[in-house]
Amino acid sequence: MSNIGMILDRIGRKLVTEVAPKLEGDYSGGHAAMSGLMSVMAGEAWDNAADRLVNEIAGLRGLLALGGKTVTIEESPSLKISDLTVERDALARDLIALQKSLEAREDDEAKDLNAKVWMHLMATAIARMPSPPDFPDADE
Repeated sequence: MSNIGMILDRIGRKLVTEVAPKLEGDYSGGHAAMSGLMSVMAGEAWDNAADRLVNEIAGLRGLLALGGKTVTIEESPSLKISDLTVERDALARDLIALQKSLEAREDDEAKDLNAKVWMHLMATAIARMPSPPDFPDADE
């Protein structure tokens, strides 16, 4: 059970392509297909989580440095999702405080950094979006 992402992906694909089409009734088939799709998406999220968090943390630390903020938040003791999430959340709170001060200013430097903050937020939101499924068309 070392490759959770692959396991979830296989379970999901089996539900969508083999189980759901054979179930009678729209509800049962739809429920199985939705469960399968959610399993595939969970597998992808699991596989990408550490990489996404490490990238978010680097971006947050960089933005705080550009804002002249001394970051006192320690780096995660491991690459465990729970540890990385604690670090990311603490850095995000500091970024919120920085952005609040930037939005109260009218100078070009503040506007430029605030635009970079918004670009970071958009990029991280996009990185969290699941990929569209690539299941084959159902046989009728």
